[in-house]
Amino acid sequence: SNPSVEIEEYAEGKFRGTYIAKESGDHDLFVYWSNAPVPGSPFLVHVEEALPPSALIKTTGGRMLQSETVHRAGESIELDVDTQDAGEGQLAAVAIGPKGDAVPVEIIANRNKTFTLKLLTSRGGRYLVNVYFNASHIPNSPFKVRVCNPEAIWAEGPGLMDSFVGDQGDFQVFTRDAGHGTLSVRVNGPKDKFRVDMWKGADRTVNCRYNPEVPGKYTINIKWEDQHVKGSPYAVQVRKRPDSA
Repeated sequence: SNPSVEIEEYAEGKFRGTYIAKESGDHDLFVYWSNAPVPGSPFLVHVEEALPPSALIKTTGGRMLQSETVHRAGESIELDVDTQDAGEGQLAAVAIGPKGDAVPVEIIANRNKTFTLKLLTSRGGRYLVNVYFNASHIPNSPFKVRVCNPEAIWAEGPGLMDSFVGDQGDFQVFTRDAGHGTLSVRVNGPKDKFRVDMWKGADRTVNCRYNPEVPGKYTINIKWEDQHVKGSPYAVQVRKRPDSA
C-alpha cells in the first residue's frame, strides 16, 4: 500500500510533507494544489534499503588494519572502533586462531562511544577477528591478522656441527608452527659467503646443504622474517681431515 503523507503549514504559504517509505526502489510523489498537479509533479524519489546500525561503525586506527603486515607472536594487535553514529548497541568480538580455536579479544571502552580491541597472539599463523555490533558484522569484519613465530622453528643435522673439509653440510629447518613468513639461511666462512642449496621437504620442512671447501670457522644464520630462530647463529668449526696412517 502507498504510504500516507502528513502535511503541516510551518509558515504562511509554506507546507511540509512527511512520509515513511515502506519499500526500497523508485517512487512517484504526486503533489497537488487545489486538485491540480504542481509544476514538476510527479517527482521521482529513489529509496535505498536502510543500513543496519553495524554498517555505521568506523574503524579509526590500530595495527589490525595492516592486513599485509606480519606480526610477531606474543604481541598485542589493536583495533580502534568508533560507534558514535550507530546509536545504542552492544560491541562484541572473538577471534579464530590458526588451529581453529576461539581466541578472546579484549574490549576497552574509551570516551565518546569509542573502543580499543586487543588481540593477544600466542602462535604463528592466520587469525580471523570477528567484530560485531548488535550481533552483525561491522564493515570489513572479519579482520585478517598474520602472525609469525620464529621461536617455534628449530634446525638439526650434521651440517650444524663441527666437521671436516669435504663433508657435506646437511641440515633441516622445521617451520611447521612458524606461521606466516620467509626463511633465510646464510653461511659465512673463511671465504665469506657460501652457496646454500635449499629445497622443500614434507610438513613444511626445508632441507639445506652447503659444502665447506676450506678449514676454518663457519657461521650459519637461520632467520624467519629477519629474526634468528632458536639456536641461530650456529658456530661450526671445519677442520682438515687428518691423514690416514
